[in-house]
Amino acid sequence: MSQDAVERFLGRIATDEKFRGQAKLSVSMACVNEGLVVSEEEMSALKRIDFILFELISHTIDDSIKRC
Repeated sequence: MSQDAVERFLGRIATDEKFRGQAKLSVSMACVNEGLVVSEEEMSALKRIDFILFELISHTIDDSIKRC
């Protein structure tokens, strides 16, 4: 189900700085590299994400639940 992939993507950009950087460069390639299969509509929506906001969110998340 692609909704699961969308949720995994959103979780990763909130908790994984390296993945967030990859997604900033290319959402499509970040999804392919992680095996995340999403619909064209979902991909279009993911490409419109404000990564700056997710970076700010990341700073509020405890380091113990982030990827190193």
